Amino acid sequence: MQQDKGSGEYACAFRKEFMYFYIRNAEWIHGSLVTELANHNEPLPDASIDNEAAFKAWFEELERDNGEHYSENTRNQYISALRAVSTTFGDAIAPFSSIFEIDDIEVFERAEAAIKADDGFEEFNRNRGNGSLSAGLDLYKRFLVEQRSVVQEIHYNTGYQSEFARNRILFGAPGTGKSFTLNCEKDILLTDGGEYERVTFHPDYSYANFVGTYKPVPCKDSDGKDAITYSYVPGPFMRTYVKALLNSRTDAPKPFLLVIEEINRANVAAVFGDVFQLLDRGDDEVSEYPIQASEDIKKYLAGELGGNPDDYAEIRIPDNMFIWATMNSADQGVFPMDTAFKRRWDFTYLGIDDSEAGIVGKKVILGQSDYRRIVEWNALRKAINNELLTYKVNEDKLMGPYFISKKNLPDGEMIDPAVFTRIFKNKVIMYLFDDAAKQKRITLFGGCDEKAKNQYSKICREFDTKGVYIFCEGISSLFIDNFPEDDGE
Repeated sequence: MQQDKGSGEYACAFRKEFMYFYIRNAEWIHGSLVTELANHNEPLPDASIDNEAAFKAWFEELERDNGEHYSENTRNQYISALRAVSTTFGDAIAPFSSIFEIDDIEVFERAEAAIKADDGFEEFNRNRGNGSLSAGLDLYKRFLVEQRSVVQEIHYNTGYQSEFARNRILFGAPGTGKSFTLNCEKDILLTDGGEYERVTFHPDYSYANFVGTYKPVPCKDSDGKDAITYSYVPGPFMRTYVKALLNSRTDAPKPFLLVIEEINRANVAAVFGDVFQLLDRGDDEVSEYPIQASEDIKKYLAGELGGNPDDYAEIRIPDNMFIWATMNSADQGVFPMDTAFKRRWDFTYLGIDDSEAGIVGKKVILGQSDYRRIVEWNALRKAINNELLTYKVNEDKLMGPYFISKKNLPDGEMIDPAVFTRIFKNKVIMYLFDDAAKQKRITLFGGCDEKAKNQYSKICREFDTKGVYIFCEGISSLFIDNFPEDDGE
């Protein structure tokens, strides 16, 4: 109802329902929509609607530094302050009618600077709830930065070229230098940059360890006190995966390598889970078949790579991510690999003598009195291996050149007898006694006394005195003429 008060002025009366609606929606009425209302309710530009809705969804998932989400009241305060920009600081955002129409970071930064330079900004910011506008502007800018990251599309096919296979397993007998070889080739791969991470599998290793899972983590509550919250903690696979994807957005792709030691010491089917499907790579070295990401993974990737969780509904391994592993099939208690898993890897076998050049000529004096002989470690190793082969022992149970670690062998020709004797008893004799020659102890240790052949401790004591003569004649006879020169004994 309106009443003429004279002089062209009118007094209006409104029903209480309208007044309630007006008070609740004053910003909306006097904001950007007033133009549309004057234009027969034409809809808002799509960019404004889409950006505000996307910002709301992003804000709902955003966590504070303490791991907690913003409260609904805080979110509403910030969004309300941003909406009010159109009426209070309209000139600063012109030609846009809403802050949410701006989706370019550089344009937003200019508008933000103009808003904060306005004489009324400080008072408005205080009155809107202790800094709601400044905080809202900071968050909207962060939102735009993350959205632009998504616009910078992830390139699974970066074009990175390498002579090395992406998925590879080095396998062979113990001591053949699998880890050493992998480490050397890792250095070659990363010559021009990139990163790597190393992990060792074991029987209790799981998908949660390898890929990631929610775990309790320490944090600070709203009062600054120590508290516990739950957060997604990535495993080595996911950490390497994210680094590779971040690098894929650059103009200079680099390799990112995950090294798995002792891959068959864990149940690989359980550890890899659905990631197993990603190992099947196409001609471009990208995962041929993507997998559906869980909600936890989608949220984590959005936080690390930008964008919304739904942007990562499907994941695949990029061509600049490498997964290399070592495997020792001779070990007891290892888990078998099924054929489907194996065929997704490039297997490289390290032969029993492939790396022997580094130990050729390394000699040690073993035994006492009439048993005293100069023994080349490599010759002794080969003699033992040849004897094991006569027992029909599989090749993967033979001893490689570095069954005794390289660090225990000196740079010079002669090996310290005390050091070698200790290591030989603790490594070589124990391995032969417990594993490789377990069923042939009496034959292999034929040089020992009858009562000692089946007792590890007595074999070790006899080794101190007899040296290579604890073994059967097929081994000891090879060193019968290797008398050391008189050294005063």
